[in-house]
Amino acid sequence: MRPVFPPFDYNDPAVLLARLRDALPELHRAALELVLAAAPEVFLVGGIVRDLLLSRANADLDFVTLEYAPGVVRRLLPRFEGYFPAYKVKMVEHSAFGTARLDLGDSLHLDFATARHEIYSHPAALPTVSFPATLLADLKRRDFTINALALSPAQGLLDPFNGLSDLREGWLRVLHPDSFVDDPTRLVRGVRFAARLGYGFDPQTAQLFETANARNYFELLTPERKRNELRQVLKELRPVKGLALLQAYGLLGHIHPALTWNEGLDRAFNRLESVITRPQPYEYLAALLHLQGEANAAAILKGLNFAGLEAQIPREVARLWEEVRPDLRPSLKNSRLDSLLKPYKPESLRLFEALLTLEEQREPVRRYREEVRGRSPQLTGDYLLQMGVPPGPEIRGLLGALRAAVLDGEVVGPAAEAAFLAKLLGRTA
Repeated sequence: MRPVFPPFDYNDPAVLLARLRDALPELHRAALELVLAAAPEVFLVGGIVRDLLLSRANADLDFVTLEYAPGVVRRLLPRFEGYFPAYKVKMVEHSAFGTARLDLGDSLHLDFATARHEIYSHPAALPTVSFPATLLADLKRRDFTINALALSPAQGLLDPFNGLSDLREGWLRVLHPDSFVDDPTRLVRGVRFAARLGYGFDPQTAQLFETANARNYFELLTPERKRNELRQVLKELRPVKGLALLQAYGLLGHIHPALTWNEGLDRAFNRLESVITRPQPYEYLAALLHLQGEANAAAILKGLNFAGLEAQIPREVARLWEEVRPDLRPSLKNSRLDSLLKPYKPESLRLFEALLTLEEQREPVRRYREEVRGRSPQLTGDYLLQMGVPPGPEIRGLLGALRAAVLDGEVVGPAAEAAFLAKLLGRTA
């Protein structure tokens, strides 16, 4: 099905810029005005131009300059510092690639790139970059025609590869025959756009896609690049569409041999989205791996070099599903729940509860998260030390017994806690 294409004059720069201003958040709009006023030679490129034509929300301000981009941003920096005094304005430069980023606090990032050529020495290699280049050369190095569009404040829409036509027709079309060979990440990127926009590969691109996929070019990528592509899929508004297409094309197994997608995971993602508003990529990753078992999940996460929460939470959720889920039932005492669930991070427990299919299993996890987790005895080890109990295992055992009694409601208040400990010690409180 072809996309709905909004009617307006795509060739009038004033119309395009007016629509862009209307679509941007206030802070982004102010930043755009400042760039256009101080550096009118820049071009807006890529996704923001594509989505502007489709009337889709996009606030990624990506610019290409024919001058050396870091130099352009250095000229802009004082203007931004003067215009946005309440924000911390920072420039991040990558001189070897001719790029610079202008950060405005934590909420806005403007990316500038010098128009450049890219040469790939072998399949899946990182490109060798050279600049300066023409805008045409810079657009030609991109993935699909619908992303090889530019907006000039003076000239309006620049569309040297008929991307506008492909947007209208709903085609994903590569710019040259070696596109998927040079950069196999475009295989997954194409699937993302197909899932997001409902587009299809034009016949020639489909053949190139099939050939590159059959020759396993994607497997030549480093684990980090594979991980990044999977993460981008999980950032989509509805990752289920992209994951299902990756499975259909056999690409999910190229990201990691143990990865798979099926109807059960589709239902799990739907459960997750019904409980958590706009899940984060690491939450979707946990849902993707929760049936794998802890050992397999850990191997996948390590194989793709995930770190931090992205590595910890999915592994914990897989372990919870494998080891804890079979023991869950509403009749469990709070102390038993505490021993089962206390080792896990709050984020893991929240996800675990969202993924559980049975209410009798969700109920005890919910009870633990909402009622039990924050409770503890008022008396501590210091009290036992004052009673003459020496430091060591005995104190740990006494405090554990006290904690269980408090959680189960058998002991309430410091006086009752003191009496409970005295009884355990064979003393009178």
